[in-house]
Amino acid sequence: MRVVKIGGSVISMLEELWRSDGISSLMDNTVIVHGGSRHVDELSRKLGIKVEKLTSPSGVTFRRTTREVLDVYVAALMKANREIVEFLRSQGINAIGLSGLDRGLIIGQRKKLIKAVINGKVVAIRDDYSGVIKQINTDALSEYMKVGIPVIASIAYDPVENVPLNVDGDKVAYHIALAMRAKELYFLSDTAFLANGRVVPEIPVEKIGDYMAYARGGMRKKLMMAKKAIESGIDSVVIEGLNGRTVIY
Repeated sequence: MRVVKIGGSVISMLEELWRSDGISSLMDNTVIVHGGSRHVDELSRKLGIKVEKLTSPSGVTFRRTTREVLDVYVAALMKANREIVEFLRSQGINAIGLSGLDRGLIIGQRKKLIKAVINGKVVAIRDDYSGVIKQINTDALSEYMKVGIPVIASIAYDPVENVPLNVDGDKVAYHIALAMRAKELYFLSDTAFLANGRVVPEIPVEKIGDYMAYARGGMRKKLMMAKKAIESGIDSVVIEGLNGRTVIY
């Protein structure tokens, strides 16, 4: 069993990736998870809604998810979901469009407080609707897999506050892979892992620390999750880009 995470930056390139065998060979016993940052940015611009980008004390940049931005986030990710499902169905794949809200596929908990550095000061933010992932409904997901290939938008559900949540797509894929005991976690991105401008084809898990100095932002997060995934029993993690692939094992 495999979990494939389609990054928001490559949703518009699905046809190209399919022709190059980037995804056509991944459609057996698979769950697809996707993000949609570009869709969120595009829709917020169209609606005239300002999306504030903040930086955490550790240096990670994130989108401030107010209730207004949350509505944009949910709509934009479901638009991305529809595009992926329509494409896969055009290729003869029985794709099923879902989000974490469906049957409580992804249960989360809203972060009551997040910290950001604003004007050089660490500020506490309490009105954010991002969350942490608490549980995956594996029974429901297994039922969907009997019918077709689930395509899951990275939206979680907080049953305590009865609200959807903005959750990181890479982390959703990671948690689903662990919960479903997947053999492979596959990140489909715009680039494989690069060191000194060159694709690194293979990284043994015990060597990941040697490569962290070359990783930034989302790629650094992927390497950290790859290490945790393999140490938790997943056989391999693949970072597939338009320029090649990196296999971590």
